[in-house]
Amino acid sequence: MRLLGLFLALLLVSCTQREVIPPLSLETLDGSKVSLNQFKGKKIVLYVWSRTCAGHSEQLKLLNELSEKRKDLYVISYAVAMMREDVVKSYRDIGISPEFITVLDPEVKFNDYYRIVFLPSTYLFDEKGRFIKSYPGLPEDILSNLNSSSSNSLLLSSIASSGPTLISLPTKSWAFVKG
Repeated sequence: MRLLGLFLALLLVSCTQREVIPPLSLETLDGSKVSLNQFKGKKIVLYVWSRTCAGHSEQLKLLNELSEKRKDLYVISYAVAMMREDVVKSYRDIGISPEFITVLDPEVKFNDYYRIVFLPSTYLFDEKGRFIKSYPGLPEDILSNLNSSSSNSLLLSSIASSGPTLISLPTKSWAFVKG
């Protein structure tokens, strides 16, 4: 009976970690500190990328467009395994002036909360910071709703009774997978 109680406690702790936005304090591109927890109040589109991942250039341009058109969302570019200079160079090479929030995670701390298997990836959180769903890349269902600012236009029907779903696809990004 004691063993069952310990198992249930461990299960609760491990599940809780993936149900909310990670409580990470990170540096932004302009050098200020932010906590991901401060972005509650709007739906959150968290785009996790690294300079070496394929497809990020076009998707960052689309992310910029999403940020410009959807003021009802927090659109966050989450740069992993890069320093500020790398991110600035990437934006310059792509030819964008970011309209979205950029946070830097050179130590890939995000992976301690949500296993990064595919880069780039998008993680969705609701207004209370609860995890909804993750996708490889920047998903079409978000982009197809660029012109709509209706609070229901971001596919949040994913909060179905079955709970959150993670999509993990094996790629060459194994260097980001810890443990």
